[in-house]
Amino acid sequence: MSVYEQIVELLESHNISYELHEHVPVRTVAEVEEKLPFLLDKMLKTVAFRVKDGRFILAGLRGHDRIDYRQLAAYCGVNRRAIASMSPDAVEAELGFEVGGVGPFVLQPEVIVLLDKQLAEMGTVYCGSGRNTATLAIDIDDLLRVCGGEMVSLARGD
Repeated sequence: MSVYEQIVELLESHNISYELHEHVPVRTVAEVEEKLPFLLDKMLKTVAFRVKDGRFILAGLRGHDRIDYRQLAAYCGVNRRAIASMSPDAVEAELGFEVGGVGPFVLQPEVIVLLDKQLAEMGTVYCGSGRNTATLAIDIDDLLRVCGGEMVSLARGD
């Protein structure tokens, strides 16, 4: 079963209301800006990291925000050097998400989801669905309830 199918099944099994928006493939925030500008104000990008102890972190934040690596490491209880961002190939091979379709969903036991606290005020957010041709629109409270994540301060300047 694909990651996309697992996410849809997870949402439906929890009776979560959501919408899927089919579109041309997008892989980066810049491509979203160019091809799907309607998503920008409510976009939740998810960045994948590997921790040296074997865990994976899916960090969700607003589209143009940047990760504060020291804060991320502190939430994971490790030194900053113990965390590395994953290459696009590694994200696909190890987590199953298409590049541009990464969403903040725990689909493997060694995955941790952290969402930036600034997302709490956004209401509906647009996030990855597992595929880079479909974006998920979901209420941030519902997403937090189903993704198994925690709201923390992740963005630089928080």
